Amino acid sequence: MGHLVIFAVGKDRPGIVAGVSRVLYELGCNIEDSSMTILKNQFAMILIIAPGPGVDKDSLQEKLKEVGKELGLKITVNEVEDQELDTSIWDQAQRCILTVFGADKIGIVYKVSRILAERGINIADVKTKVIRRDEGNIYAMILEIDILPKTDVDEFKEALQVTAKELEVDINLREITTARM
Repeated sequence: MGHLVIFAVGKDRPGIVAGVSRVLYELGCNIEDSSMTILKNQFAMILIIAPGPGVDKDSLQEKLKEVGKELGLKITVNEVEDQELDTSIWDQAQRCILTVFGADKIGIVYKVSRILAERGINIADVKTKVIRRDEGNIYAMILEIDILPKTDVDEFKEALQVTAKELEVDINLREITTARM
């Protein structure tokens, strides 16, 4: 059996991580990768785990049902084959930070992500936030992206600047030179 993916969402409150990880610990499951965040008081968690002995999708879903009810979470468990977790193509990629700041308007995420998708650039992480100001809302977006060596970086930067003008936002690209996590 491959790995399992756990999705959990619900109203934020203390004890969510402890509650879910307790069940995994008790079943001998190893958390190999995770992402957790709070968006407007809604907690979201994604975990990739190596299941413990005798643990499968259905048995884990059943064990997590109780903690989900206690904590007000909707929890789902899916199987994922190990080859689907292979990230070796991105080992040679350059990790960069792409930031977008400007007046809040519809279409910023779509237009920026379209530029990336058209060039085969992978989004590893994205955070967005509307910052409320008396003089108008500011939209902030920070993306971690992976750029493969075959990418024409000058053409990519030019496309970003065309979009920045169109959206009337500031877009900046910076390479990350430290180790990845």
